Amino acid sequence: MSAPEHPRNPFRSEADAFRVLVMIVAAGAVVVAVTLLTRPLVGALVGLALVAVGLWRTWGLLQAWRAAEADDAGRAEDP
Repeated sequence: MSAPEHPRNPFRSEADAFRVLVMIVAAGAVVVAVTLLTRPLVGALVGLALVAVGLWRTWGLLQAWRAAEADDAGRAEDP
């Protein structure tokens, strides 16, 4: 049985970190565009929604890292 693949840390490689940066800039551009095309309140709500999605995804990644660390600790204790 192969070991489960650990979740990737997006800041371990320059390419992954750049991809995260591009996503953040794109989200900011969406918020600015929506604000300019509509009212500032709509832009703020879109920004709030994007922040909520980002926090939700970050929480899931943190939980996956904790589970992977627990699996590693459990394997280290096995003889």
